[in-house]
Amino acid sequence: MTINIQITEVEKGAIVNYLSGELTINDSEILNCWLAKSEKNKLIFDQFSEIWQASSHHKLSKQIDTDKAWRDLQNQINIQNNNTKNIHWNEFIRIAAVFIIAFFLGGLGYYFIDKKKETITEPLYVEYVSPLGSRSFVQLADGSKVWLNAGSTLKYKNSYGENNRELQLTGEAFFEVAKNKGIPFIVKTSEIDVIALGTKFNVKAYSEEKTIETTLIEGSVKLESTTINLQENILLKPNDKAVFTKGKQSIDLIAYHKQNANQEVTPAKPKLEIIESVEPEPIISWKDQRWIINNEKLGDLAIKLERRYDVNFIFDNDLLKDYSFRGTLEDETLKQIMEAVKFSSPIKYVIDKKNVYVMADNQQMKKFKNLMMK
Repeated sequence: MTINIQITEVEKGAIVNYLSGELTINDSEILNCWLAKSEKNKLIFDQFSEIWQASSHHKLSKQIDTDKAWRDLQNQINIQNNNTKNIHWNEFIRIAAVFIIAFFLGGLGYYFIDKKKETITEPLYVEYVSPLGSRSFVQLADGSKVWLNAGSTLKYKNSYGENNRELQLTGEAFFEVAKNKGIPFIVKTSEIDVIALGTKFNVKAYSEEKTIETTLIEGSVKLESTTINLQENILLKPNDKAVFTKGKQSIDLIAYHKQNANQEVTPAKPKLEIIESVEPEPIISWKDQRWIINNEKLGDLAIKLERRYDVNFIFDNDLLKDYSFRGTLEDETLKQIMEAVKFSSPIKYVIDKKNVYVMADNQQMKKFKNLMMK
């Protein structure tokens, strides 16, 4: 039986990577497809494996003719399969070894060595996760400090601080940045990058929320967008708050049905708004023992409480979400907070394991209405 080896350069590379222990996911797919084409390919692969093992310590010549090596190897395999000649094993090993090394010294070898180099130098990442119901503190290699709110993730290269200071944030974090004019400090969110040299600022970028908010406490930061063209040099001053409305948001179907059926409703377009002279304490107090709530709607407060205490809020009437609450909380339990909310809003509640049911208190509702009418 004479075997005519039909194999592409990419398939050759996948075989070599497998035999040398450098198989990638892509190589694995290529190799499996090639083996599945025919039984002949499986036979060839087994013979290649034997040749590789036999030739792994053989001294090789530097002068290599790749095409000739491939033809010689094919001939030797055919000789072995036909059993018509005595195989000179040492010569067979030499030819096989020449063929194998030819991959690496030829154009194909250059490609795969380069690819191997990329694999080796591919950056590793460090990831911090602050789960629901907790908050975390991280001190980075350059001395910068990060407070992570509940349900947040911070990710960065393990080479952070050497030639880059880039971090990827999902959720909310407060940053105290160590000064380094040579390497800017960059916080990347899904649609906004916040760039600073040395400063204190808060970024809220939960994936499920419609906005990304950046509040500056000290220093200055520059904003860049990965989705829309912003004006050059958008800089925040202390006590400025930038609110970026994300694009491609889902349409509120309830609002849609309330509108004229003939009126077209389209998702909101991304936009950026700068609010000056905000009061920063209520925005950043989530990281401290004293948590300041300043006229927060119950619907928004419920979302924060869900993250802080790892619970689910269920309102029996969405109108209850529009009542507001203000106060200063110091390490209160969830029940203590709900009692404070109950005192200032016409609600009653039930905590059942991880669910908090919020209902209207009709008697309190009447008192509220009477007070409003006076």
